Amino acid sequence: MKISTWLWTLAWVISFSVPVSARAADGFAAGVFLGSPMSGVTLKQNQFKIQAGIDKFGVAVDGTWNLGEWLGRMEYAPMYVYAGGQWVDDSTHQWGPRAGLGVTLPVGTGDVELFAEAGTTWYWEEKGDIEFEGAAGARVYF
Repeated sequence: MKISTWLWTLAWVISFSVPVSARAADGFAAGVFLGSPMSGVTLKQNQFKIQAGIDKFGVAVDGTWNLGEWLGRMEYAPMYVYAGGQWVDDSTHQWGPRAGLGVTLPVGTGDVELFAEAGTTWYWEEKGDIEFEGAAGARVYF
């Protein structure tokens, strides 16, 4: 099965399993990020996000869950967990599932947010490495 088929299948599964929350009112957001193994642009709609790498071509598709809502403790509201899949055009590591923890910081009136996230990706080819990766960036809500 081709990698693009896997990514589209994963995107559909995540989009139908993602919970609707109070952050759903935030709508659509777009931004940029710097990270490892890729840096590029990010799109977010409700609890679903896509990151596309430009410096090292790649795509990550994730579902996100707000920890404040998930745990019922609003002091954790700026934090979220994410899970999904990632493909990177790399000779050693190419694709695999990923999961991690992120934090957001609203800026100004709340139309802009800064974010940082860190987690692991389990690359399934060759040695089956688990790599620690992270990203930081900004998104603008429309």
